[in-house]
Amino acid sequence: MTDSPKFRPIAARLIHRTVLLSVLCVLVVLALQTAMLWQQHRQRLAEVLGTVGSTHVPLLGVALWDIEPNAVALQVRAIADWPEIGHVRVRAATGQVFEGGDTALIDAAHALVMDIPAPRGGPPVGRLELVADPAHLRAVVGRNALQVLLGYGVLVTALCVLIAVMLRRELQTPLESMARFASELTPEQLTTPLQIVRSSRRNRLDEIDVLADGFGKLQAGLRGHIDNLDGLVAERTEQLEQLVAEIHRLSMTDALTGTYNRRSIDERLPSEVERAHRYGRELSVLFVDLDHFKQINDAHGHPVGDVVLRHMAASVREQLRSGVDWIARYGGEEFVVVLPETPLASAVATAERLRERLAADVIEVNADLRLRITSSWGVTCCRPGDDSGALVARADTLLYEAKLGGRNRVAFSA
Repeated sequence: MTDSPKFRPIAARLIHRTVLLSVLCVLVVLALQTAMLWQQHRQRLAEVLGTVGSTHVPLLGVALWDIEPNAVALQVRAIADWPEIGHVRVRAATGQVFEGGDTALIDAAHALVMDIPAPRGGPPVGRLELVADPAHLRAVVGRNALQVLLGYGVLVTALCVLIAVMLRRELQTPLESMARFASELTPEQLTTPLQIVRSSRRNRLDEIDVLADGFGKLQAGLRGHIDNLDGLVAERTEQLEQLVAEIHRLSMTDALTGTYNRRSIDERLPSEVERAHRYGRELSVLFVDLDHFKQINDAHGHPVGDVVLRHMAASVREQLRSGVDWIARYGGEEFVVVLPETPLASAVATAERLRERLAADVIEVNADLRLRITSSWGVTCCRPGDDSGALVARADTLLYEAKLGGRNRVAFSA
């Protein structure tokens, strides 16, 4: 597992790089200045040699010609007094040697040799050897380099300090506030406003202001979304409940007739039976079957049979008590009618009324086809110890008794 990179503020990195670049610039300037000083020293040494050649060499020639050692020594000291000259040696043609300056530089490899001409022409009366003073060169270059270093160093240091102060105030402080806010942000604090302290004298926006403003807009949007979230959840929950209820209704409803289906009987009738037993209430069940329905399908086709089934279900439903009685398609042309709070005598009377209504109806399938139907009914009531299965089975048995008795009639039993 690799270690995560260490955190380093942007402003600190910028300050560090600014200081490094500033030091590099100072070193480059110092190198250029040193090269210029070196060139100036060489020019100055050439000027000094020219002056020595034009002033002291003629005087040395006269002194050597007149054989005046004191005058020669005086000229040697005068030449050695030049700060650029480290060592002076005069070799007379007579073999005498006059020296001045730093004797440690006698054997310098780069000595400048000049012949000393005779005052009145003829062969040279001596030779002048000059050696530059490296200590003077180092002192001059070092002194000037120190001046350059101090001058530029103070300037660069001041600039770096000013840049560091501005970067810390304008960049590091607000970015640290934003970074600390982001690192401490939790789901419970999503709507907490981001606050950045910046100079109040600024009259222009920058990237930090734009970023903070964008973060504020995002938080405002989140706050608005969260404020509406409860309403949205409630709305979606209601829609979901309606959808679930609709799905449940469709799962409990017969698609052809709009009545309850066999599943509804299995779910609702046990509850009706339990309620009747618990509270000692009356409960009756009607089992109805259309007479000769197969002949209708065979003679006119199943679409006509569907019309007949829909008519039968609608006609029965219209005669039931709304919200109390209910009808369910048991299968094919068979239907179960459940009558809570209804004794057997009332249930038989209801079955007779429904049978007569169906027999009297004329079903207009289309302009050329009108049909009449009859129905057979089995009616029973809930007995102590009955369950839903026993109740439906007894009503079904009574239905077959009605069919065996000639159809279009009601058979009942307590």
